[in-house]
Parts: sequence; C-alpha cells; structure tokens
Amino acid sequence: MPELPEVENTRRYLVEIGLPGKTIALATIGWANTVKHPSLEDFVLDLPGGTIQKVARRGKYLLAPLDTGQTWVLHLGMTGGLRIHPRTQPPPAMVRHTVDFTDGTQLRFIDPRKFGHLWLVDDPAQATGKMGPEPLSEDFNDAALALVLSNRTAPIKALLLEQHIIAGLGNLYADDALYRAGIHPERPASGLSPEEISRLRNSIVQALEHSLSQYDQSRRDHWPDPPFGLSPWLIPRSPDAPCVRCGSGTMEQVKVRARTTFYCPVCQPPTP
Repeated sequence: MPELPEVENTRRYLVEIGLPGKTIALATIGWANTVKHPSLEDFVLDLPGGTIQKVARRGKYLLAPLDTGQTWVLHLGMTGGLRIHPRTQPPPAMVRHTVDFTDGTQLRFIDPRKFGHLWLVDDPAQATGKMGPEPLSEDFNDAALALVLSNRTAPIKALLLEQHIIAGLGNLYADDALYRAGIHPERPASGLSPEEISRLRNSIVQALEHSLSQYDQSRRDHWPDPPFGLSPWLIPRSPDAPCVRCGSGTMEQVKVRARTTFYCPVCQPPTP
C-alpha cells in the first residue's frame, strides 16, 4: 500500500505537472464503491466547476481544496496511481476513473484492485479521521513521540502503524525505521528509553527523507511518467538475507498484529 513517501511523491508529481489552477469540467467514475462521500450522483455533479487551489497531503491522503470551499480527497488504496495526460492521449491500463479539465487535460486514476477512495467534503477530517503529527513536521519531536508512547505496552511496531499516533507510516517504513534504530519490533513501547525514542524519531525521519530523495530523482529521470513505486528502504525484506547494518546477522520474519515484519536479531535484540 502506498505510504507517506509514495503519496508525497504523487503530490509532488501533481504539483509539478500543473494540477493547481485547473478547473474541473467532468468526473467519470468507473467503480461506484470508490466514492465514499457524498453519494455517487452528488459527487459527479458537484465536483465539476471547481478550480483546484493547491495539492496537499495529510498522512496517506491527497487533499485538493477547491475554490467552492469543498475539498476533493483521494486515497490511492493498495495499488493506485494518478496520471495527468492530454485527453486525446490513449489511457494506460486499469484506469478506473477520470476527471476532465477545461484545458483539455485529464486526470486518470489507475486502480487495478479497486481499493482507492474518493471524497468531496467540507472538512478534510471527514475523510482522514483523527491523525497524529506529520513525521516530517516540526511537531514531530522527541517529546511528542515519548508522549504518545508512554504507558503503552503494545509492540512498538504495532503502534507505529496507528495513524492517530503518527500520520503516514505503514508496514514498510515502520520496519525500516526500527531497523535503522536497532529496536526490536516486538518491544513494548513503554519500555523504550529516552535515548531509544530519540533514535527512533531520527530513524523515522531518515527513512522517509531517504525515500523521498529517491522519488525526486526518479521523477527527474523518468518524467513525465515516473514509476509509481520504488523500493528505497534500507532493510532487506527477505528471510535469511544478510543484514546490511551489522554484517553478521541474517534477517528474520515475524508477524506483529498480523503484519509481516522483518528484523535482524543481532542488531535488533528483543531486550536492550
């Protein structure tokens, strides 16, 4: 599933290709269940006529405020991606929805598994729900992370996936951050020392910034159709693969709250 770097990469693509300022002429929905609010009929009637003011991101959601006062919210689902092409250009495979603009271009929502979602709302929180701080914002500091982890006995990996604790992290980057920090994914969150919490916060930021730098380069190298997904994480995601951090361990796989999790037993011991 696209996580913060993949969604931010899509946001930057949309900004760079000129989505802000475009006026919507027509919305065509090929899979009704994708529209979560309002009704399908109201969505396709109310979206046209709005001019996109900017493209923002909150966690794993893309936000496009319109001059009508409403916000168009998109979630890419597990395999979704967005492209803007001239309307006359043949569409790529698996386009489920299109939005035509008055300048002759068209946004194409590619969604092979039909897990993407669309909203048109007065308040973006109607779509996103309650969310924690953005991990690349100034609000995400050691004290903020320590506060949300205090008195929580759940495995640290599980808590990193809760969007009301940290916005935008998912399975892949949670593993990568814990790997970089040398913290076992099943450690109880409340048992982390202040030094470990600081190391984890730094590792979260490093993992995300490294990924974003790779996506920035990929867009430059493959414009105007860069790949939707890369594999920019440090952690080897294969059982028995050699650890690239310590050089002596091999990767192990475990389930944490039903989520496949990779770690190195040497540099991520179960006890500090």
